[in-house]
Amino acid sequence: MKFKTFVAFVGPSILMMLLFIAAPLVSVFVQSFYHTQPVYETVTEEVCTPGFLTQICNTQEKSRAMVDENGEKIMQTKFVGLQSYSDILDFGRVGQAIESGKWSEILNIDFWKALRFTLTFTLLTLPLVILVGLALAIAVNNVTKHIRGPVIFITLLPFIITPVIGALSIRWLFIGDGIMTAMLESWLQRDIAMWLYRT
Repeated sequence: MKFKTFVAFVGPSILMMLLFIAAPLVSVFVQSFYHTQPVYETVTEEVCTPGFLTQICNTQEKSRAMVDENGEKIMQTKFVGLQSYSDILDFGRVGQAIESGKWSEILNIDFWKALRFTLTFTLLTLPLVILVGLALAIAVNNVTKHIRGPVIFITLLPFIITPVIGALSIRWLFIGDGIMTAMLESWLQRDIAMWLYRT
């Protein structure tokens, strides 16, 4: 295969992967070193309550988010480095659990609980999928010619059903009184259901 032909076939896929997979991953990784939060100010408020003869007034200090001239919160972005990762991993609590010998305490931390679930799911599911796929491939290869067609059809049925369900879902979203059609009609202020039927 010529290099130009190879680039013509592979180039669009690589471009889409860079645009929709690599770029968001890099963006999220860079953003993880920063923390954005509203800017707060401390204000003193005088709160008065009616009394029998006179009002009773107390002053209280409250924190509130600062707003700009448009009434929107003023946000501040700070570089925090690896602090976000340190907060999520919570090495302090992990160290205390190891020192006290209470290993189960580690699983009370959200990150480590999620990591255990992910690893358990992956290590149980992946071998099972490989074994079932291998068993199906051996079954298709060893059956007689008379029933090979139906066996292949049954093994390929999940690949057939998924696109069909996807197509029906898109049809239900857009055709007739679908959710997306109703949203687009309210946004565009025009009837687009008939246009979708024509296409």
